[in-house]
Amino acid sequence: MGERCDIGGGTLRLDIARWKAVRGGTYRDGSPVVKPVELETAEMIDNLCQRYGCPPSVILRENVGILKMLHIVSEGKVEDDGEPNNNSG
Repeated sequence: MGERCDIGGGTLRLDIARWKAVRGGTYRDGSPVVKPVELETAEMIDNLCQRYGCPPSVILRENVGILKMLHIVSEGKVEDDGEPNNNSG
């Protein structure tokens, strides 16, 4: 839990707390506060486990190409904002 990481010069726990507090914010030097890569990876694995009903160990044994493809799919999903889709010709 208290592992050191390079993101933002602090611990991963602090980096996640910063992300949660100021999503889309910036540091004093103007650089963006971004979601830690470790958090994105953990979320992706957790989502896959829930979707396919298997433990993380099974997901982590999969070919990395499959995991990359599934990550691309999840990145492309648009949140439903309740607005009708105006693209239906």
